[in-house]
Amino acid sequence: MVKTTNVHGGNVHKASRLLHTSLDQILDFSANINPLGMSSKGLYAVKDALQDVIHYPDPDMTHLYSITSELWNMPKECIVFGNGAAELIYAICRLPQIEGVYVPAPGFSEYSHGAHSCGLPVIEYELQFNKESFRFAYPLETILHDLNQSKHRLVFIGNPNNPCGTIWKDRSDELFKVCQKNGHYLVFDESFIDFLGDAYSMRNYVKDYDSVIVVHSLTKFYAVPGLRIGAMLANPMISQFIKDHIPAWSVNHIAQIYSEEALQDVDYIKRTRTALKTEKEWLYKELMQMDSLQCIEPSVNYILCHLHEQYSLEDMIQNLYHQSILLRDCSQYTGLGPNWFRVAVKTRKQNQQLIQALQAYFRL
Repeated sequence: MVKTTNVHGGNVHKASRLLHTSLDQILDFSANINPLGMSSKGLYAVKDALQDVIHYPDPDMTHLYSITSELWNMPKECIVFGNGAAELIYAICRLPQIEGVYVPAPGFSEYSHGAHSCGLPVIEYELQFNKESFRFAYPLETILHDLNQSKHRLVFIGNPNNPCGTIWKDRSDELFKVCQKNGHYLVFDESFIDFLGDAYSMRNYVKDYDSVIVVHSLTKFYAVPGLRIGAMLANPMISQFIKDHIPAWSVNHIAQIYSEEALQDVDYIKRTRTALKTEKEWLYKELMQMDSLQCIEPSVNYILCHLHEQYSLEDMIQNLYHQSILLRDCSQYTGLGPNWFRVAVKTRKQNQQLIQALQAYFRL
């Protein structure tokens, strides 16, 4: 049996070695990346910029700051770039006076890892699962109660949350006011927000509340996880602290050049959102037609599924793995448990291959 467990999914390099095949022969449904691939404008810019890697990256990132400041309607001094969202999450956990970290369950594992790297205790708040509607919701009342009774906490909120896709919909001021009063920080992880659009983002609250921090990945929507670039939006004091606690030249030259062009590739952005809407609806419908599965209706480019108890998730994952199809085992997430797994939304041809492989497995 091939051991496939991976903290994040997306380990196509390991799969390539174990399956003795090339990377392009692997269908990776374990990583949630834009199914259209890279922005063509960004890719052309990268090709032109390759010769410049003989120089150190621009530490000021002047052009990138100007572009994002305008796109996000955010002062430059409120923006920080890092080597992926994960580096910024770890740096946020080093903010002074923090006494504990609240993380969603289920939720992205790096919230807890970042907290533990700083010796901070982690308090998990479980999302509420409704069996009838088959979806997760944030326990706002529980969060408010806990924050009223404590001081100096980091509160991570996935918007949308990974792996269940729950969107943060509450816009009341009560939570923000509690955090301001008790010295808490609200950290909205918006790594997948570009798949939804600006209307779903919490970034405007950064300008209204010193307690609000937004983390933004540029690798999921723009399909460059191998380049590593993420952004953080916060008040200028927090932003300067974070800049002081991440290494110099954290964002390489190619990542900077690609992001400058991709962020302005309006056609690519529109085509991605149009294609995703069609494909996530198609894939969700096809998965739900299988009696052996129940699925969370997707908000972005991944679908959280539950396999009927009569089946072994490990056996199913292994079966597809040997067909060079990777799924994300979510059974170790707090708040989920056995037989939960996640699939990315990809192109129609790739999605059809996944459906055919699952149908064949269930006929065994």
